[in-house]
Amino acid sequence: MFTQTYTQLPDDFYIPLTPESLPDSDTIHVNQSLLDELGLKDLDIDELVSGESWPKGFEPLAQKYTGHQFGYYNPDLGDGRGLLLGQWVDSSGKHWDFHLKGAGRTPYSRRGDGRAVLRSTIREYLVGEYLHALGIPTTRALALARGNETVFREGPEQRAMLIRVTPSHIRFGHFEWAASQGPSEVRSLLQYVFKYVYPELNTAEELLYEVSRRTAKLIASWQTVGFNHGVMNTDNMSILGETFDFGPYAFFDTFQIGFICNHSDDQGRYAYNEQPNVGLWNVQVLAQALADWIPSDAIQQSVEIYTDTYNHEYLERMLAKLGITKQSDEDKLIVRDLLVLMDQHQVDFSLFFSNLTHTDEVPKGLETWHEAYLERIKLENSEDSVKDLMKASNPNVYLRNHIAQQIIEAVEQNDYHVLDAWVKRLQTPIDEHGDVNQEPPQIRKNIRLSCSS
Repeated sequence: MFTQTYTQLPDDFYIPLTPESLPDSDTIHVNQSLLDELGLKDLDIDELVSGESWPKGFEPLAQKYTGHQFGYYNPDLGDGRGLLLGQWVDSSGKHWDFHLKGAGRTPYSRRGDGRAVLRSTIREYLVGEYLHALGIPTTRALALARGNETVFREGPEQRAMLIRVTPSHIRFGHFEWAASQGPSEVRSLLQYVFKYVYPELNTAEELLYEVSRRTAKLIASWQTVGFNHGVMNTDNMSILGETFDFGPYAFFDTFQIGFICNHSDDQGRYAYNEQPNVGLWNVQVLAQALADWIPSDAIQQSVEIYTDTYNHEYLERMLAKLGITKQSDEDKLIVRDLLVLMDQHQVDFSLFFSNLTHTDEVPKGLETWHEAYLERIKLENSEDSVKDLMKASNPNVYLRNHIAQQIIEAVEQNDYHVLDAWVKRLQTPIDEHGDVNQEPPQIRKNIRLSCSS
């Protein structure tokens, strides 16, 4: 069943709009596994992803929200290049938001053209499937199409559109907008969230605690796979604790504790080592938006929930990458010392864990650490159990920026085979796929990208 539940909110939460369709569109890729998961075998995906038509029940609209961008409140935010088409209710009764990205100018476009480009839509498609396969909560793309129009970013690029799917597009920034409008708006948004997003919750306090937990787990998972988001503004944070709104993201090549993937981030606010702190800061902004609806001690409680959850999740995941299950206090030092040495010796992040898993080799400068590590894993049940856990925790496929660029360039030349092959690899990253995780040339390592990426 197709529907649009968002119109149950007050009128100031959205503006109805018709998508600006994609002329002469060519559907580049359809996410068949996601279509099957949703039970949508008969959906006319070509018409939908081009913005030409949509199923009865969908009512396209641009959402209104606000948010803190690089620490500063911006009251003028909203869906500037995408429209919430509506919801699909699957056979189990679960609601799935369908969002058409690149759908044209809206009242919130802020001098932009509201369009998306082929480069950024391919990158979003790839990373959604990869993070999902790694067990990291994320939005996903259902389909991707290109058109024949030229869009100007850093230079002329080809226009494209993408359908993003997630159970909810409610952001931290939605609550900031509601709080700025008054108690009745917050009440309406809470009622909507409890009805459609978190039916198991009943109070704003419970919501704050659940979002705190989920956000902490999410960012801990980012840190342990070397994922750099790049634009962790509160309007880019999902109340589901999903990875949301992809721009200049990057996975590590050479490990750098203070790596900045966004070339606009001059102060390093969203550097790799700042991501956990920014996650907490964002949760506190959400708490302030809910201040009139929660007990006086709830904000401090949410801080403790976030911190405790993050520390536990991060250590557990990092130790799993090393094959360690029986945690002790000293294990924190093994992880800490490893990261310091990887940073000092410019060690390739993914190749380090791959080599440790399959060949038990480490780079020069890490020999002493390795000796201590070998002694530590003797405390585990068996060598086989250590290796099995490491193989399950360290992917054999790694989405490096230079790989994404190769895929983009192939599609630009009308070669979709490279995209097809890489989507399959990214959907099964733990499996063996040959020698695809290679260290890139020095000139292509740890490249910084723009928000339009």
